[in-house]
Amino acid sequence: MAISGLVVTLSEDPAGAAALTVLNSDPRLTLGERFSRRVAVVAETPSARDDRELFDELRATQGVTQVDVTYVHLDTEPAASELSHQGLTEEEPHAHC
Repeated sequence: MAISGLVVTLSEDPAGAAALTVLNSDPRLTLGERFSRRVAVVAETPSARDDRELFDELRATQGVTQVDVTYVHLDTEPAASELSHQGLTEEEPHAHC
């Protein structure tokens, strides 16, 4: 899992308002306070690759003029969904006496 703290800057035209609607509807994003054209955003994705893809999507969104990264946390262990995607399974816990 990847968790990123972002600051998204919106354009001043109607595209900025439309971009805010797009951000609000994305389940990977939690929006925080808005300061003028800037919006604090927390992004949660299953992997570092998905996090990078989301970052690129945000930068390409019409009405978004800039995306600044303020924080990134990457889990060191892959999520179960990543393991199954790779054809792997999680090991069963073993009891040692």
